Amino acid sequence: MNPELKKKLLERLFSSEAYYLEMMEYYTAALNAAKEALNWFEQHQPTTEKPVLDSLHAWKIRVIPNMEGYLSGKEEDIEQYRLGDPDYMEGTAFNVMSLNRNISQNVSEKWWDYVPQELQDAYFDNLYKASKMAANIYRALGGGFAARPGAILDEEITGPVDEQQLLKYLKPGEHA
Repeated sequence: MNPELKKKLLERLFSSEAYYLEMMEYYTAALNAAKEALNWFEQHQPTTEKPVLDSLHAWKIRVIPNMEGYLSGKEEDIEQYRLGDPDYMEGTAFNVMSLNRNISQNVSEKWWDYVPQELQDAYFDNLYKASKMAANIYRALGGGFAARPGAILDEEITGPVDEQQLLKYLKPGEHA
């Protein structure tokens, strides 16, 4: 596939409803894993260290409600997108993209050290995928890719994309 066509198709993919919904599936899986990990921790109470328990409490009252809030706007994001206003999707993508950084800067993650590895993996792996996709959405809708010509083709920035998936975004009369 030539680079110009690939660029055009990547822009369509990253600004599509389907891609946004896929990103939100990973995000939902991360949220569910975080809730499951919180429940596991509370049922097993593996430590009584105050910094760890304070971290857990912060997640319960701040992180999880914020994550749920981002998810609760999904239907409105899609509705506005269908009406021609992608700003809602762009805003949610920005929130998802920056969530991990905001948590790391503002809330401790000490309690995760006491949770089984499979729950940690379910949370962090899904959040990573959602964050990567959210960054692509944010750059596509917000003009970030346009400001950096060629960045959309750099898999170190976007992550790998299957060219067969891109073919779904060909318009009538376009050829790969």
